[in-house]
Amino acid sequence: MQITIKVLKGQDFTLEVESATTILEIKNEIENKLQIPLSEQKLLLFGRTLNDENTVSSYPNIRDGSKLNLVVMRQRIEGLREVIHRSFRKYYNEQQTDKLVSAFMSDFEANLKQMSLDDIDRLSENLIIA
Repeated sequence: MQITIKVLKGQDFTLEVESATTILEIKNEIENKLQIPLSEQKLLLFGRTLNDENTVSSYPNIRDGSKLNLVVMRQRIEGLREVIHRSFRKYYNEQQTDKLVSAFMSDFEANLKQMSLDDIDRLSENLIIA
């Protein structure tokens, strides 16, 4: 059967699944297609979270043509250095990545030291994602 995964930012795609397919297998496919880590995915059907261990058949409301909503929960625990490192690592080797991350962080910290608390407050208010 075919199901549609609807990402809240408007991106939809269709998957072919079997009744024995687990929710975790669907999430793995999402990770492969959209590069959204498993740990950041939450699949919903009619506002209810689907459990990774359950199969498609364990949810009677999932049938051919059903739409599952994907909520992406970005992890905010990671430090800036790790996020930047992971991003650069996609395009550069480890040695280049380390140099770029160090240069970026040095520049970032130097710029941050030049900012007043009011500047930082204004910046954070503009960047807060609800």
